[in-house]
Amino acid sequence: MYRIAVDRSQGKLLIISIQNFGSRELLNYIAKRYSIAKDRRQRILDNRSSQLRYLKLVKCFNIAGGLAVAAKNLPLFEELHIHLTFISEEDIESVGRYCPLLNSFTLNASEYDTPVNLISADDGQALAISKSMPELRHLALIANTLTNVGLEAILDGCPHLVSLDLRCCYNIDLEGDLGKRCREQIVDVKQPCASCQDYEFYSEFSHYCFSNDDSTFRD
Repeated sequence: MYRIAVDRSQGKLLIISIQNFGSRELLNYIAKRYSIAKDRRQRILDNRSSQLRYLKLVKCFNIAGGLAVAAKNLPLFEELHIHLTFISEEDIESVGRYCPLLNSFTLNASEYDTPVNLISADDGQALAISKSMPELRHLALIANTLTNVGLEAILDGCPHLVSLDLRCCYNIDLEGDLGKRCREQIVDVKQPCASCQDYEFYSEFSHYCFSNDDSTFRD
């Protein structure tokens, strides 16, 4: 059904959301360039989704590596929202490299995370974001394993951020100079212990979080 919808869009697909069944193969189909017969003697390359601006992936368990390939054919891509789905650092860097208009990125609550490994520090995804997505305005990283090192890299590499969601990022400490810098640089920052009850997938996610409704600050 998704492939039929993509074909019927005739290259004018703007928004697509995939939940519970997405795969690398489907992403490649959406973004792949393919041949169209212009006449009997000549064939030209077109792109099924060259106009795509917005992609949302939810609980897609066979996606990692797919975005690294698909991003090359999505030059007008502006928003990528990923929930309960694992993607690689290569995926992140490729989206940043090939989608220069990207301004909103969500990477929330990988389905493979547990309350145990959320405490294990890993700045890989944060560093990939900082190196490749300089035009971001909105970034959500609920339940990410980044540390202050990764956060500082994001602040350096993404100077235009307006909002940053760090809920359930338990390796972050916003006391001291780093917290002050966040408040000065970003209008809306959600701290690690802020409530996630307004998160759209909270019912599947609540076991990850400790919450404190008073821990969101704004300038």
